[in-house]
Amino acid sequence: MSRTFLFSKPERPVTFARMLVAWSLLAGVGCGADAPASAPAPADMGTLDEPAANGNEDPDRAPTAAEPAEVSEGSAAPAPGGEAAPSLPRDTASPPATPSAPEVPRAAEPPTTPEASPPAPEPAAMFPISAGKPNIFLAADSTVQTYGAAQAPQQGWGQRIAEFFSDDVTIVNKAIGGRSSKSFIDEGRLDEIAGLLQPGDYLFAQWGINDRYRSDPARFTDPSTTFKQYLKMYIDVAHSKNAIPVLVTPTPRLDFSNGAFQNGFPEYCVAIKELGAETDTRVIDLQTKGLAYYTSIGLEEVEANISLDVLHFKVEGAFQMARLVAEGVKESDLPIAAFVK
Repeated sequence: MSRTFLFSKPERPVTFARMLVAWSLLAGVGCGADAPASAPAPADMGTLDEPAANGNEDPDRAPTAAEPAEVSEGSAAPAPGGEAAPSLPRDTASPPATPSAPEVPRAAEPPTTPEASPPAPEPAAMFPISAGKPNIFLAADSTVQTYGAAQAPQQGWGQRIAEFFSDDVTIVNKAIGGRSSKSFIDEGRLDEIAGLLQPGDYLFAQWGINDRYRSDPARFTDPSTTFKQYLKMYIDVAHSKNAIPVLVTPTPRLDFSNGAFQNGFPEYCVAIKELGAETDTRVIDLQTKGLAYYTSIGLEEVEANISLDVLHFKVEGAFQMARLVAEGVKESDLPIAAFVK
């Protein structure tokens, strides 16, 4: 009897199909707690994050083991051991966003041209400055002149004006009663002042009171024509000596009517202001200041302490007129404004 020997069959060769089965089993195990967190899928098993078909880098490809998977905001990535990792802020785990192009600054709009404003007065630097003490020459009538003790209590504001200035200026009072802008020149008095003027000196001219007498051709000037012509001679003389002319409107008369103090020389005041504007000459409006002062103290006080008569002044009246002139200087841009007390 022959003996039959049984031999064990040789193991099946490891075929590609068996590898697929084994890989499938391993993939199933990978879903458990002992599987690596990011085990790679086989190349032929389709996933949602598979690489691009052409093999090139794709922004939506699945992360490899060396690259942590992107964690969406509010979710937790699995950690080794099956425990969930704490949620991370989106900007911690997400790749940096592509920087946006810098904003191109807008071209600046052209500035708006402001409306033209009235020209400001010329600065004091335009005036000539005296090398020493500047002199203030006064060319005017009896309301300004200096009076002696024999004429007391009559005074003119020219003899009181120095009280309102520091010692840095000198007052030279050439005013004389009864003269007009015309007769003062005809008598050679303006020429006398011209011979004394130095650069940086001042020539104050107050006219109009005696210019109004039509019955006296030696003194009369017409406010719209000849008055301006004569008054401009004072301006021209000052400029010819590099000195500074200043026009002053007449002092007020004691003229109270209709419940108010009245301007007794309106046409001459207007002419003075017009000439000042035409020649860029400073004007001190003593008439307006004087009337305002009279109104503030009342008729009774003016009659008692200010006016000697309808035109001239007592001691207090001369003092107050001088104060108002100094006030006008202080309000101006004249260099001597700095010397007003």
